[in-house]
Amino acid sequence: MWLLDRYLLRELLPAFLLARAVATAVLFVDKLLWLTSLILRNHLDLLTSARLLCYTLPTVSSLTLPIAFLIGCTLTLNRLSMDSEYVVFKAAGVSFYRMLAPLIAAGMVVYALSSVVLMYVAPWGFQGLQSLFFEVARERAYYHLQPRTFNEAFKGLVLYVERTVPEAQRLEGIFIADTRTNVSQVITAEVGTLETQPEALRVLLHLERGTIHRVSPPYKRYAVLQFGQYDVSLDLDTRLARQAREASRPRELYPTEFRAEMARRQALGQSAHDLELYWHKLFALPFASMIFAILGPVLGVVQPKAGRSSGYVFGLGAIFLYYIFLTASDALTDKFSFFPAVFAAWCPNVCMSALTLLCMRRVARDASPWEVAWLWEGALHRWRRQTTAA
Repeated sequence: MWLLDRYLLRELLPAFLLARAVATAVLFVDKLLWLTSLILRNHLDLLTSARLLCYTLPTVSSLTLPIAFLIGCTLTLNRLSMDSEYVVFKAAGVSFYRMLAPLIAAGMVVYALSSVVLMYVAPWGFQGLQSLFFEVARERAYYHLQPRTFNEAFKGLVLYVERTVPEAQRLEGIFIADTRTNVSQVITAEVGTLETQPEALRVLLHLERGTIHRVSPPYKRYAVLQFGQYDVSLDLDTRLARQAREASRPRELYPTEFRAEMARRQALGQSAHDLELYWHKLFALPFASMIFAILGPVLGVVQPKAGRSSGYVFGLGAIFLYYIFLTASDALTDKFSFFPAVFAAWCPNVCMSALTLLCMRRVARDASPWEVAWLWEGALHRWRRQTTAA
């Protein structure tokens, strides 16, 4: 039987890898136009573009492992069925349930890989994108500071620099008009340097030896303050900076950060329903690969007249059906706040499991899983019996 297991896994691996590459490419196409526009608009160099690509790939491929595994299992059994090898295995006494053993073992491996990607690799990609956006925005902000030019790249600020020292990122002869608050102020300083706080995604302009002129129109007051050191927070008003400052979404958080955010919301009395839903999805979505380890072979066992393309069609149909279940459960959660998050996350798996077990029994009995007449044959037979008795 070990030879059978090795043979099935050897057939599964190429189909799985091919389906993985195709699924990732299909999902990546949606991001390709955005990436190209981002690279060309911001004149990103080759290294930065490569980093952008590396961070983006995990964000679009976290869900392709279960999808690719379903397609791989379907194509494997479809190929065996079309070449009559499935019939040979059955004639040799190998049951359909025994053929599922190596595929279920492979499903456990895919389940573990999917969990790691969804919980750790994808957040690494999202957070890496945020840091990269901030880094590029910061560098572009500095090089936008042309000497003897009024610069408006910073939201609410007009900044004028008399002289720049690029190698030290040093600014001299600084004039700033700050209108971000009701109290307007003009700041002048002899020297300034740019300091970054990557953990807070913020850029500070550290000023030395300057004066602050403040005007409060409602109170008709004018004040002059002198300082030795003063920090001004720069709000990078660019597309990249806005993307870097966006609030973290659940899929961008590591499990430890996720639990901390849930605890923080609960302590403040805020709703954490969306976090609870995604927390359960972290376990429910990878578990779909265990269901697909059975559903894939069920879809792959077809009659020869169905053709080799039937494996692709049935596999894509199953993915579409699973997506419908996911969408429906999310819609119920959004519309009804009392809808349990754990049920919404696991409902698609429950529905697909029921369908998979139903079809698996028919395939194991050498009956076509797509023969739907049996759904009403029992009811029709009972109705005829009652009519005859009456």
